[in-house]
Amino acid sequence: MVYSNQQQNRYSIDNIIGQLPQSCYYHQCSCPATQVDPLSNVHFISKENRRHQRIPPPLSTNTIPINSPARSKRGTLSSPPSNQNLTTAATRYATTRFPFPPYITRFKSNQVTLNHFNEDIVHHFKNNHQINIEILNCRSSKVKCNNDEIDFLLYLKDSVSFASLYDQTIWPLKLAGNDYTFPSWPSIPPQLSLILKNVNVQIDLEDFTNEVKALVPDVKNVIRMKNKFGNNIHMIKLELVSLLARQDLIDAKKLIINYISYEVTEFLAPVTVLICSKYSGIGHFRKQCTEQNETCKTCVQTFADLKNHHCTMDPLCKHCNGNHLSNPMKCPIIKTFRAELTKKILNTNVRSSSTADNNNNNNNTNNNINNKYIYNPQNFPPLPTTQSTLNNSVMLKLDELMTKMSEVKEHLSNLTSKHEKYEQFMIEKTQNDERVNQQIELLLLNDQDLKKDLLQLKLLIERRDNLFMKLLFPMFEDLFSHIAALNQDKRGNTLDADLKVRLERYLIQVKKTKEGKLCMT
Repeated sequence: MVYSNQQQNRYSIDNIIGQLPQSCYYHQCSCPATQVDPLSNVHFISKENRRHQRIPPPLSTNTIPINSPARSKRGTLSSPPSNQNLTTAATRYATTRFPFPPYITRFKSNQVTLNHFNEDIVHHFKNNHQINIEILNCRSSKVKCNNDEIDFLLYLKDSVSFASLYDQTIWPLKLAGNDYTFPSWPSIPPQLSLILKNVNVQIDLEDFTNEVKALVPDVKNVIRMKNKFGNNIHMIKLELVSLLARQDLIDAKKLIINYISYEVTEFLAPVTVLICSKYSGIGHFRKQCTEQNETCKTCVQTFADLKNHHCTMDPLCKHCNGNHLSNPMKCPIIKTFRAELTKKILNTNVRSSSTADNNNNNNNTNNNINNKYIYNPQNFPPLPTTQSTLNNSVMLKLDELMTKMSEVKEHLSNLTSKHEKYEQFMIEKTQNDERVNQQIELLLLNDQDLKKDLLQLKLLIERRDNLFMKLLFPMFEDLFSHIAALNQDKRGNTLDADLKVRLERYLIQVKKTKEGKLCMT
């Protein structure tokens, strides 16, 4: 959510940690005084004009600090944080951090001063781009630098300054007369983010992103939100680089994409979690840690001097035993702690504001009873229970329409698959038909060659028939007749009867052959 310059990323710290306003320290105001019921241990407020005494925070029965969690060996899980482990240190840390991530510039020379750096930044953007940069803080660091390098962390005061510097093309080529680089680039903060509600989880996110950027060019990223189980939900986060464009969307309260109207709301980011840099414990600072040895964030083993330890083991979380470091925000235990801390801060603000309203409305009665406590259940409303958002009839119809469209799409994909298979079958069939046609043509050619061979054979047979019928057979008949004549003497008697019989048989066979009858031997 967008707050004023003095209230960005803050949640009524006075109401959370029990501090009185500044004027109360000098006893110049008539404000409610906090009292404690010794029987029920309930804090209540009474209105009176007297010297204020600061009431200590609730006893350990209400808050259990986690300054020194139980030691967890490698491979064992730490106990997950409960709602009672939300310490004052963790609450104050979450409500007093810088509202925007820093712009980190790295110089190769450590001769650059912070004042010169700040003056060059403000002077460049004011003179060249007519932009007034509001700087909240600037500090130097050498944690991730080598040799003479130095990093400058520039914290900005408002959303306009942060959005103006997010364009790298308008930064100067040199700062304080030295070249510089950006080792990393800050992420877009919640003050420049929005939420689109009731976005169907079945839409194509890439096409949706292109449509959003076409309508709002200042949108940098489009992110699908997920629940604690890692499943997509009906919310889309828009990260913008222009405060004016964001305000226009908030005023419009809706964004129409592909003829569908989506509700636009502000994005409330989870709070920052306090993690001990010595023991990786949750909810306390390093100075408050009671552990004697330091814990490696990678292998979760303890050492007297962590600087002498060069870890080469695989990452192991000391909280959830996962394959990651012990202090990232993706740890399920840290996520749970952050959710509980966010609920506590928001609920504390709601109770504080409602209690103040009730006291203002009942000033007259409170003046009469002074310190007498009267329990009123209306002053202690129950916490709101989480309720699932019900879609209206239009959204139900749209969801039903999207479901039917997905079914039609699946049906069309099946038809396309079948059509492709049919086309492949037709291609194979055409190829087979071509092969069959080629074989038929080959058979036709062979048939023609066979007919030619038969014709030649027929001619050859006719020639042989003519040769036998017209030449050889008559010649054999004359030859046999002549031999038969020679087989007789002068008186006409047969000289060789056997030869005569054979000659007669030969003549009969030649005659039958000429008549087309088979010769029988």
